[in-house]
Amino acid sequence: MTPARGAGFTLIEVVVVITILGILAWLAFPSLSTINEIRLDAAARRVASDLRYAQNRAIGSHTIHGVRFDVGAGRYIVYAANSGSAVVNPADRGKTLVVTFASLAETRGVSIESASFGTTPGVTFDFYGVPRDTAGVDLTTAGRVVLLYQGQRDTVQVAPQTGAIQVP
Repeated sequence: MTPARGAGFTLIEVVVVITILGILAWLAFPSLSTINEIRLDAAARRVASDLRYAQNRAIGSHTIHGVRFDVGAGRYIVYAANSGSAVVNPADRGKTLVVTFASLAETRGVSIESASFGTTPGVTFDFYGVPRDTAGVDLTTAGRVVLLYQGQRDTVQVAPQTGAIQVP
């Protein structure tokens, strides 16, 4: 009896499959590295959004609002200066606007490397939206929050005088 044909794979078929798997792995690698960038960008945009929210609340309510960064704990608090306590989170009315990156799935692993607004790690906005450090001194240089994730950094900036907030 002769062996049955087609009972196994030929060498050419194995080489073709391995080549296709290699090409797919090569294409997928850049996608994996961009996940880090997406996570870091999400955290930076969240910080920028919450800074804008504090600024808009200050303008709309004619009350000083601010954002205080706790670098060691990796969190920040959006607060109203008249009460000194965190404002209500507009996305979840049952909670205050205290953001800890470790507790959010989309920003897990991101840390606050530094927060510098004049001489303090926090910023307040008056009812014109003008930024000041938490000691009440107008910013003369851009305030910065630097975020870190797996060796990559992203910065959120608050411009002096205008209070323009951007993620460069």
